[in-house]
Parts: sequence; C-alpha cells; structure tokens
Amino acid sequence: MSITDRVLGLLCAPAYALQRSKAGPLRLHVLAALLGVVGAAYVAFRSWLYGFSLQRVLLVLLCLLWSALLLWVHRRRYLVFRPRPSAISATTPGLRPEQKLRLRGSGIFEVSGMRRYLVEVPAVFWTTRLAEHVVAAHVRAFNLLGVGVPSAERGWWYVFIEPQRVRRIEPGEICFGAECRLAVRVDYPAGKGSASLYLSCDDQAQLQMLLKELEARAAARHSQAA
Repeated sequence: MSITDRVLGLLCAPAYALQRSKAGPLRLHVLAALLGVVGAAYVAFRSWLYGFSLQRVLLVLLCLLWSALLLWVHRRRYLVFRPRPSAISATTPGLRPEQKLRLRGSGIFEVSGMRRYLVEVPAVFWTTRLAEHVVAAHVRAFNLLGVGVPSAERGWWYVFIEPQRVRRIEPGEICFGAECRLAVRVDYPAGKGSASLYLSCDDQAQLQMLLKELEARAAARHSQAA
C-alpha cells in the first residue's frame, strides 16, 4: 500500500465511527460534515465584515476540506482496497464443511429484516454442508446517554452467499485505521445490482485457505450448472 492509501485508511476509521453513531435521530457523520460547512460559512462571513487574513482563509479551507473528506470516504464505503495477486500454494489445506475461519468482514449484513453496512467487524466464515457460504459478524454497540451506536444493533449480523452466484473473487489488501490487512473481495448479485463483501485475514496462510475455499466451491458449482 502507498503512503496515500495508508493516510486515507487512517481517516476511514474515525469517519466510519461517526457514520455508525447517532445523537438522537441524526447520524454523527452528517452532523460533522454540516459543522464543517457552517464553520467555513461563519469564518467567511466574519472575514467579509472585518477583513480577510491568511489565518481566516486557511481556516475556511480546512473546514471545507474536512467536510469534503467525510463525503469522499462515505462514497468509498469507509475502506481502501487495492487488488494484489496471491497464488494458492499446493500445500494449502482445504476447509471441511462447517469449519470456521475467524476474520474481519466488511459489507452489507442482515438480521431480522434489517440491513447495515459494516466495516472491519470481527466475523466468522464457514461453508455449510449444503455448500452455502456464511459470514457472521459480531457487533458490539457502544452507547452512552443516547449517543453512539444504537443498542438495537448489538449482536450477530449475517451474509449468505451461494457459490454459483459469485461473480468475482479478488485477493488484495485493505487499509482501515492504522492497519493494512490481506483481504479477499467477493462480488455477488444483490437486488437489482451487485454487492461486495470484503474479508480480511490475519496472515497469508489464512488468506490462502479462504481463497482456496471460495474458488473451489465456485468452480464446483459452475461445473455442475454446465
């Protein structure tokens, strides 16, 4: 990862924390972006009344840059992913049905009819005996006096993917916060469009086990369909 990617990854973590948190009905990332715009407008108005200075111009630019960066990381879905080729070793062991890998997951998770976009949350990956991939993410909701992640979102959230519906499996690397981790991006259909699930791994061995499982299941399902 480049230095730019690492800096952007550092920004993604606090921006995501703001997006996940609420103060009453308002998401904190919306409030933070509005404060940047209002702050820039206020300083610009004061400068118009009392004269511009280098400090005031810089302050206006910093406020606007803060709001623009929050919007940018929101459009980037709060993580930086870069493709990175990874060959599977012939000695890499395969996963048994129901054998679990403890990873981190990013994507659209569901439970009880609710959907949430989660980033780099602790997750468990496994393939059922019916050959369906399951990713279960555990959300720990911090909430103090009504400010924070809503307590209703605490608990387990899920993604279910049928191997034959997988459109692309791409190894790479994710930067989020101070960490850069090996990862796999899985594209699959969702509704009228497509969605991406990112699974980041602790090391190269875990990455290769995950890649081998995903690619082997997808190849087997496609050959059966043919």
